Amino acid sequence: MKKCYLGAIGCFNMWSSNTLEWIDIELTSFCNIRCKGCFRVISDHADQILNKTYLDLDTIKEKFQKEMFPNIKIINFCGSVDEPCSHPQFHQIIEHFADWNAHINIATNGSLRTTKWWEKLASVLPPSHKVVWGIDGSDELSEVYREGSSFKKVQQNFRAFIAAGGRANWQFISFEHNEHQLEIAKQMAKDEGFKEFKTIISHRKDTGGVKHKKVEQEESNCISCKYANQKRIFVNHMGNVIPCCHLNSKMLEYPVSGNKKDRFEDILEDENYMEDINLKNVSVEQAMNGKVWTAIKDSWESDNRIPRCEQVCKQNKRDVFIKEQL
Repeated sequence: MKKCYLGAIGCFNMWSSNTLEWIDIELTSFCNIRCKGCFRVISDHADQILNKTYLDLDTIKEKFQKEMFPNIKIINFCGSVDEPCSHPQFHQIIEHFADWNAHINIATNGSLRTTKWWEKLASVLPPSHKVVWGIDGSDELSEVYREGSSFKKVQQNFRAFIAAGGRANWQFISFEHNEHQLEIAKQMAKDEGFKEFKTIISHRKDTGGVKHKKVEQEESNCISCKYANQKRIFVNHMGNVIPCCHLNSKMLEYPVSGNKKDRFEDILEDENYMEDINLKNVSVEQAMNGKVWTAIKDSWESDNRIPRCEQVCKQNKRDVFIKEQL
């Protein structure tokens, strides 16, 4: 196989506390719904792993101080398995980051908490910062993919949040079953006071009877690490610092999977990863300079690539995002 890496040249120099621009933080392993494409639905081990812990406020305050990250632009509360608003100290966490010179993004299914809770969030979240509401339809059809959600509950919550001064964006994942509602949802978002409407056309596999839209993209054998190019990292609910959210599910499954299956699991075994990347033992900077991160990067230019990196960050494997101001 021809070696081909199109990520940022010298990306590990970019991945440092001084140059980092974007941090994704997964606050909890809890979620109140079951999206059909989510790890908690498709994994055989989810019940053993999830709904057990969350990143505590003291750790966040100690390991994430604005002086440590002088060029940070985005703090993104969007994990691969969590509903961030399920964290019991969520408002306090937002208050901790509120005076950073960075935009706060919160991704939510919107069906958790009371309208009063959402009104309070609007009061502690600076006006220019936003909550992204995942709503895949203009009525109860949005519950098909987001199983366990309630469109009426979501509507009550986003109306309370917007009325209290909160900035809201609408995110719509386009499937075969809901594409006919796209324009209706877009008009509803405008009428309800949302500021932006984002459509996602995904390359992901069909799951749970839900058919994803097919996107024709140019074939390529090159890995272009999205997170490296964005000077971005991911911190999961256990406090593990890793290059991206896409490796998180493999990391979560590793202790219970019973056998190694790919290069990433080899790296975790070889490098005693918890000592190298967990915030109980290291700083964010130390994790980014550690053995696990180096081994991940080295795999991109080897004949033994990490399958998840190939699946997500090959040039022909990208979701299509369409953003429109309302």
